Amino acid sequence: MFSADSIYVQILATRFVVKNIDSGVSKEIARNQQYASPRMLIADFTVAQHQLKETIKSLRRGLRAPEILMHPMECIEGGVTQVEFRVFVELGIGAGASRVGVYTGAPLSGAAVQKAIREYKH
Repeated sequence: MFSADSIYVQILATRFVVKNIDSGVSKEIARNQQYASPRMLIADFTVAQHQLKETIKSLRRGLRAPEILMHPMECIEGGVTQVEFRVFVELGIGAGASRVGVYTGAPLSGAAVQKAIREYKH
């Protein structure tokens, strides 16, 4: 209850998949496609931040700000640019995180998410 929740956010072009690793509860949120872009996962920062913030708020259990691992799943061929990296970090901070990590690779689960957050170097 007094420790920070570990939140895993998979970012896809049409949805966010948000999971509280500690409680096991997850939600899938359809992204607002009115402001979508075929070139970037986050085309409208304000709308994405609001959607993510409300979703994370509904999944939190404790009083401490959560630790979030952002995982872009699409539109990252060739790697994540510095601009995209910054967007993902700022999106997590704006959603209420005390710590944000950005991960690319195969989907993670459970303890692997917590380990990735703990070992993440900015």
